[in-house]
Amino acid sequence: MKRNLFAVMTVLLVLIGLPAGLFGYQAWRTGQLAWAAGVRVVDIVARSPEQGGFAPDHLVLKAGEPVRLRISSPDVVHGLNIPGLGVDVKEILPGRVVEVDIKPEKPGRYAFACTRWCSIDHWRMRGVIEVKADAAHPAAQETQTAPLYQKLGVNLDAVWPMDGPRPAQTPSAERAAAASGGLPESLLDPSQRVATAPADAFRQLRADPAHSQLGDGEIWDQVAWAWLHDVKPETLSMAGSLYSRDCAACHGPQGKGDGPAGRNLPGMQKMDATGDGASPPAGPADFTDPARMLNASDVVLQGKILRGGMGTGMPEFGSLYTDDELWAMVQYIRTFLFQPAGK
Repeated sequence: MKRNLFAVMTVLLVLIGLPAGLFGYQAWRTGQLAWAAGVRVVDIVARSPEQGGFAPDHLVLKAGEPVRLRISSPDVVHGLNIPGLGVDVKEILPGRVVEVDIKPEKPGRYAFACTRWCSIDHWRMRGVIEVKADAAHPAAQETQTAPLYQKLGVNLDAVWPMDGPRPAQTPSAERAAAASGGLPESLLDPSQRVATAPADAFRQLRADPAHSQLGDGEIWDQVAWAWLHDVKPETLSMAGSLYSRDCAACHGPQGKGDGPAGRNLPGMQKMDATGDGASPPAGPADFTDPARMLNASDVVLQGKILRGGMGTGMPEFGSLYTDDELWAMVQYIRTFLFQPAGK
């Protein structure tokens, strides 16, 4: 019996202990080499959000300091994206270490996030790198520009109107391409249209004598054309990937507000469809709901993505997305109700 036990322990040592020892030695050796080269080594462990997420999730670095990030995962495959520092690690395999060298020159705060679906709470997996200024790298003077919704005086927390005209079928930019009538520049130019809700655009076109020969369905097709005629397929493809990665967990793959993570979203008790305190929690927005979405302008949608839900549990994406990505997400969200050209 003792001999058998000894044999089992020997096998376990070979199968588990030896690889672990080699892994530990490799990690130590890498750290020693980096230290000898004057590079600071920072270890980051990526765990599923339920197990704590990134550890640490707040790093303080010096501007101009060469740093080697050593990222590992003990559970599932993760990714790491630090947009402000140009870091995009596609996969961090369990039991492996991914090394990334950075040298942040500009003081400031840089958000980072997991980019691989690791659990239903994947979207919570975030962190911040704080880069401190010094004499050689002084902090830049703050030149932050107010977001568009503030410039236009739009209250993102106001209760959206839920009434108004609704299409009988899915509006199609493709059908509108062959329809007559023409559209005013105020609807074709995104910079002018940004504060207009699709329902208001429908009312405007319906009241215009130039469109009197068109039925309501054709008017809605014109509205879809106004919003989506100049959107490139590659833009929608890129935004679709971001949506799947960051939004589907709560809003659902089809945008119906039925994602698994949305059922237990922190702040649900604060979410009220009417604002009167009497309605049950509305949950994550249903992007396929005409009453909600046709009364929302692009600036409202962009502001929500940029700023987050403010107490609802929805995080902000302004620190993770570029401006182009923010607007691409708005255009993608529109496709849950409008059929783009070419589809």
